[in-house]
Amino acid sequence: RIQSTDLEVNTLVWKCLGYRFDAGNEEWTAAEVFPKWREKYPTPPDFIGMQRIYTKEIDQPSLKSNQSLVRSVPVENKQSLKKHLKPLGFPGYKYAELTPNKTRRAQCANWLLFYRDELFGRTLEELLEKKKRKQLAEEEDRKRLGGKEPEWKPPVKEVF
Repeated sequence: RIQSTDLEVNTLVWKCLGYRFDAGNEEWTAAEVFPKWREKYPTPPDFIGMQRIYTKEIDQPSLKSNQSLVRSVPVENKQSLKKHLKPLGFPGYKYAELTPNKTRRAQCANWLLFYRDELFGRTLEELLEKKKRKQLAEEEDRKRLGGKEPEWKPPVKEVF
């Protein structure tokens, strides 16, 4: 069983989003962050709630940033933890054992699997082109269905 701190989980997500630590200035920079994400979060947010104080005043920024991260995962990638970890013997979580911290860590892990499968190694231009192809395919599906909308899908906000 591998243990990681809240800071290590946050740092891994930050690096995947494109934040870089400038050791000379001892600060995180956002030069390589996905543009839409950089606009909303110019400094890396706490996705976990490292203080573990869940009052609205203290926890609201962490909660909102985690929700933004979760919304950026397309529906087809929402169950990545089950898909990737069940074959390795991970039984999943029981409702009674979930805490805000554990839930947010799982959501970060799911986003990291999405990043690995869909974003890693691809340029922003490639990702935008893939998005455009997907939109065109959905438009063709609507035409094929006689202008009717396909079944409802929850909204997704991409990080790029």
